[in-house]
Amino acid sequence: MISLINSIVSEKDQVVEVTLLNPYNPKNFKADKLSILDIKAKSESSKRYNIEIQVTDEADYDNRALYYWAKMYTEQLQEGSDYAALNKTIGIHILNFTSITDTDEYHNFFQLKEIKSGLVYFKDIELHTI
Repeated sequence: MISLINSIVSEKDQVVEVTLLNPYNPKNFKADKLSILDIKAKSESSKRYNIEIQVTDEADYDNRALYYWAKMYTEQLQEGSDYAALNKTIGIHILNFTSITDTDEYHNFFQLKEIKSGLVYFKDIELHTI
């Protein structure tokens, strides 16, 4: 798993140790949707990784990827915790279908950027599709 993560993420996000976490995203309310991640892991530097392998094509997979990222990011905080305790969360989505038809790239890497300058200000979000 370490080799897989390191082959996808940037040099600054490389890992030497990974701890597998409970793949169930906790429900805060009874009516919340239960989500179960394929692989949920934490690195030695406390970065979070969600690795999903999706075989069947789903039209709303982009929303699902964001939902999984958001749940994993927000579950890091407990009541009374500082927002500074949040750690970068990286989603890696290995897909057996073409989800992005606007490019011929097989590895797409997404961040939040300021449109005009390209400035990456929100550094805790990163999503990869392969």
